[in-house]
Parts: sequence; C-alpha cells; structure tokens
Amino acid sequence: MFVLDMLYQFELQMAGVILLTAMAVGGISLWLKRRKLNKELQDSTEADNTQNF
Repeated sequence: MFVLDMLYQFELQMAGVILLTAMAVGGISLWLKRRKLNKELQDSTEADNTQNF
C-alpha cells in the first residue's frame, strides 16, 4: 500500500512539473510575441511621424 501511495505522489509531482514547465514556456512565448508586436507598432508610428513632417 505504501508503494502505491509513493508512486501516486511521484506521479502528481511529475504532472506538476510538466504543467509548470508548459505554463512557463507559454508565458514566455506570449511575452515575446507581444514585445515583437509592440516594437513593430512603435516603428510604424515613428515612420508615420517622420512622413508627416
């Protein structure tokens, strides 16, 4: 019985590690995409401002 409890706890820990890793990778990916879009928006805004003058 103790071995089954130990294996179940290990399985839950591994699921937690996998989920935490996936969430971290997803968060970094979204942050990089948002950063890229903000930079493109800023560049296009600066280009528009220079054309108006």
